[in-house]
Amino acid sequence: MLRRSGNMNLDGENILNRYRRGIENIHDFMPSAVHEYNQFTGKAFEEGDIPKPQKHLMALAIAVNDGDESSIAYHMDQCVEHACTDQQIHETMMVAAAYGGGSAMSHGVTMGIELLKQFRNR
Repeated sequence: MLRRSGNMNLDGENILNRYRRGIENIHDFMPSAVHEYNQFTGKAFEEGDIPKPQKHLMALAIAVNDGDESSIAYHMDQCVEHACTDQQIHETMMVAAAYGGGSAMSHGVTMGIELLKQFRNR
């Protein structure tokens, strides 16, 4: 897991593209495993009793707690795409901080907020 400190120079699009290239690369070696993983995650994030935007907010909280840059970027992007409000996103990051303490707070107020700004301003 990549942890950054100090002045952050995040490039949300680059993070997403790096993640997608990584998936493509592993797909070349293990296509059935990637297919099964995509099937599973696709089902997990389908609209259901819990709406899709809420599922991405939950995943964002987990990613912020874990400090996972790629997952923070991916789920922040999905939250923006699914019309989550800035208030919902900020509250989600605060829940992550309440659960995960200072580390989660740091990830939310640095990576999280920076990526939200980038994805809102596309």
